[in-house]
Amino acid sequence: MKDLPRLTDEDFDEQRLVNHSGQSVIIFSADWCPYCVSFFNNWKEYSRVSSAMIADLTSIDSRLWEGFDLNVVPSMAIFKDGILQKRWDGILGRGLSIDQIEDVNSYFSKS
Repeated sequence: MKDLPRLTDEDFDEQRLVNHSGQSVIIFSADWCPYCVSFFNNWKEYSRVSSAMIADLTSIDSRLWEGFDLNVVPSMAIFKDGILQKRWDGILGRGLSIDQIEDVNSYFSKS
């Protein structure tokens, strides 16, 4: 998804998002992932979150795979002031659904 800012390995220190203030959802995604394409179509339609970014895992050598113990993309995580608050892991063969997008919407509406 081209209109969301993209993050790389350099934007993270361990499981911390560096130079980040406020609350944002980070979507761990890879350009080669068909479930990511489907997810972003749903994200465009259903998300009500204005602060979202993509952690680009297109390279299988990205240290974010191991750093966040990711096995499936897309996956999502909420960071507040750089600290991981909540996480949704994608399901193998499915990725993430509209239900998880609604969970994120709900989380942000309560904050």
